[in-house]
Amino acid sequence: MNTNFKSPIVILANGSFPNHSIPLEILESAGTVICTDGSANSLEDLDLMPHVIIGDMDSFKETKAEFKGLKIHDPNQENTDLEKALDWAVMNKIQEITILGATGLREDLAMVNHYILFHYYDALKLEMVTDHFTITCHRGQKSFDAFPGETVSLITQRFGTVVSTTALHYPLDNSILDPSTLAVSNKSLGDTFSVNASEPILVFRGHPER
Repeated sequence: MNTNFKSPIVILANGSFPNHSIPLEILESAGTVICTDGSANSLEDLDLMPHVIIGDMDSFKETKAEFKGLKIHDPNQENTDLEKALDWAVMNKIQEITILGATGLREDLAMVNHYILFHYYDALKLEMVTDHFTITCHRGQKSFDAFPGETVSLITQRFGTVVSTTALHYPLDNSILDPSTLAVSNKSLGDTFSVNASEPILVFRGHPER
């Protein structure tokens, strides 16, 4: 990893700016903030400055504040600015990233951003944190820290995914899970739970009530 990039590393996408205390604390404690194009405007409104700005620069507004970080103009229209940022992170051997601001504003981009996790889960350790959930993607067996009653939703990408869980209110035992709503709004029974999936699966973990 390039030593100029201090951990923890956050990508701020150009969706709704975080409002919940959990993503806000992640942003405030970030060692490196990578903005996708116009999300840099939101940071400047808070008198914060990103370390890196990546995108086609179609929504980034130059202001009187002098940007001293790294600006990467990528005009490619075949991928999104979030994909540009993640590709750049992989190229720079960054291993772990938290994505903020990936939902809200445009429903089409919010859905696409969730699918992006399927595409990069084996290249980066990724967490997407919204005002409601922490979202990860994995394949195989994985355990999660939790709290009793935490909302847990599972969404697959591929038909015929075999899923088993432990410590959830509605257990799955070698169940066939297709892309559907069948595994939405489950609940954790305790301080941990696990999900074993034969194919990549999104795991949504709800934030505690404020």
